[in-house]
Amino acid sequence: MARKKEFDKDLALQKAIRLFSQQGYAATSTDDLMRVMGIGRQSMYDTFGDKKELFLAALESYSRSSCAQIRAELEKPGRPLDVIRNALVAFAERKDMASSEGCMGLNSISEFGLRDKEVNAVIHPVSHSQRTLILRLLKDAVEAGDLKTKQVNAAADFIDATLAGIRYAAKAGKGRKALRDMAIFAGAALERS
Repeated sequence: MARKKEFDKDLALQKAIRLFSQQGYAATSTDDLMRVMGIGRQSMYDTFGDKKELFLAALESYSRSSCAQIRAELEKPGRPLDVIRNALVAFAERKDMASSEGCMGLNSISEFGLRDKEVNAVIHPVSHSQRTLILRLLKDAVEAGDLKTKQVNAAADFIDATLAGIRYAAKAGKGRKALRDMAIFAGAALERS
């Protein structure tokens, strides 16, 4: 008879996400994961697979959760440029914007680039969905006459880079006010485009 798992799988996964977010994939050992997650080696392998499978499950969960928060802001009603600006500010004000935290998504992109098909298979659909929503808002802003530039792809790239920049600035120790100011400045730059 199989023994019942004696740990909370979701809680263990959240602990793995936090460790991978702080340290990245290569710097995180299996022993580190077992210690932080509070589980034994066999429980980890039986539940999550090897370190790479655990990483991919953690990245999937992190990406869905992180992008769901941004999506919720981007799907709010209102003038498209206001919605984008408010989403940037809300992102900068998130609780996980601290130098002690990391971003599992950005860490993964920095660590793996485009060379790992499994990592990209997790990241690409989530980022594509978010970008599609941003592009729709930008096109709506152009149609409403609120955005002068017709370069909506470049504007979407700017928003993507701003989100990444806010995350990196937080990791580098920038304070909450500086992060918020970056988001406001980016929103104002869109208004002038």
